[in-house]
Amino acid sequence: MTNDKFKNMDYEQAVKKLSSLISELESGNLSFDDTLKAYKEAFEYYTFCSDYLKTAGEKIKEMNAKMSQITPFSED
Repeated sequence: MTNDKFKNMDYEQAVKKLSSLISELESGNLSFDDTLKAYKEAFEYYTFCSDYLKTAGEKIKEMNAKMSQITPFSED
């Protein structure tokens, strides 16, 4: 994602903001235009979080593959 809003954001911050936006949307207190804006922003945060987790999962798979190639020291 190339959006500068996420440049220095970590996963926990994004989830917190996404949760806040969802609460706003669920409240039903937003105007139609504000609902559309909040929905668009929530989708951006959702995409960021989803991509973040996908990347983290790929890194974990890579580390697991490397760890499986390490042989333990033998104690002779």
